[in-house]
Amino acid sequence: MTHAPAIASGIAANMGDLDQSIDRDNGVVDYCRLNDITLQAWSPFQARFFDGPFLGNPKYGELNAVVDRLAAQYDVPPEGIAVAWLTRHPAQMQVVVGTTTPSRVEAAAQGADVVLTRAEWYEMFRAAGHTVP
Repeated sequence: MTHAPAIASGIAANMGDLDQSIDRDNGVVDYCRLNDITLQAWSPFQARFFDGPFLGNPKYGELNAVVDRLAAQYDVPPEGIAVAWLTRHPAQMQVVVGTTTPSRVEAAAQGADVVLTRAEWYEMFRAAGHTVP
């Protein structure tokens, strides 16, 4: 979620000075939404390519503070909150966890029943370093 260019560009499309506003997916998210095509979010706990998972990673302290608070509030593991963030997006993405570790699959599955509020969704988005106009 820390590196979500397809989502971030749509939110800051009118803010030309932000790197976040660059359309790197050529409208794939919008096309899929308009044509009822389901997107899949692969490896949702991965930060940037060489950073490993963002959950529990000190490089993403602000984001983890929000995730941990929401995890406690909803009584689910942090992986569940990451899944809930993705599934709250209007594109109705499917989450491909990308692990064979049973405990991580179970933790992620707990997010299926969590519906984050818009304020919580945007709080996580901002904590991940993205701008909201």
